[in-house]
Amino acid sequence: MAKKKAAGKTTKPRKAVKTKTTISKRRATATSREKSPTKRATTATSRKKTAARAGAARKRRSKPAPKAPSRIASVTVAAMGTLGGAVSAVTRRLPWSKAAPDAIEILEQDHRRFEDLLKQGEDTTERARKTRLELLARLESELNAHELMEERVLYPALQSHPEARDIVLEGYEEHHVADLILAELRDVATDDEQWGAKFKVLKENVEHHIQEEEGEMFRTARGIFSREELQDLAARMVALTRRSSAPPRRAKGASRSR
Repeated sequence: MAKKKAAGKTTKPRKAVKTKTTISKRRATATSREKSPTKRATTATSRKKTAARAGAARKRRSKPAPKAPSRIASVTVAAMGTLGGAVSAVTRRLPWSKAAPDAIEILEQDHRRFEDLLKQGEDTTERARKTRLELLARLESELNAHELMEERVLYPALQSHPEARDIVLEGYEEHHVADLILAELRDVATDDEQWGAKFKVLKENVEHHIQEEEGEMFRTARGIFSREELQDLAARMVALTRRSSAPPRRAKGASRSR
């Protein structure tokens, strides 16, 4: 006869057994997240951009706002900028031209890539989950690098000139709005109908920003800076991008993970 269980005793629920396969998958996922070069580079660039934005805000508060430019000065800068833009466009088309791109040309090249990526994202459907993830990751990475170049190099150079102060302040705010929409998009499932709607808002926001920059801001920059000064700004942008994309150095004595 089987022994009766003692009264009052209860059996403890069995703990869930983690299989080797489950553990391996979790470790692989965690490792891929931690070691993703693109993710690390995007995060590092985003932090530098945030620091640059905070530094610019402190600098603005510490200095009095420049006097508003006269009507004649504004018209003169705009006219010189229009002429400079036309000369640059013609020079770039010359078959024998080997001049290095200036800061404005570098930023405009970025703008064309953004327009292409945004068009690709808008054309995707809810079935294209992987494509949407990849597009969003690339767009975020490139936007971060682009905003960092502008906020570390171009915007500070322009901001001291009264003709450009207002449009630069708008540029900072438009960058901030784009960052907020990107952050919200990361939290929406790519097969959710809300993703497409939010991505369209991002597209409209970035395209509006591009129009603002390639209109008043870049025209003003060409009116203020010489070709040589714009090429110097371009060299600083390229150097900044290289530093931001470089892998972090390993500290001396740090043990290698096995």
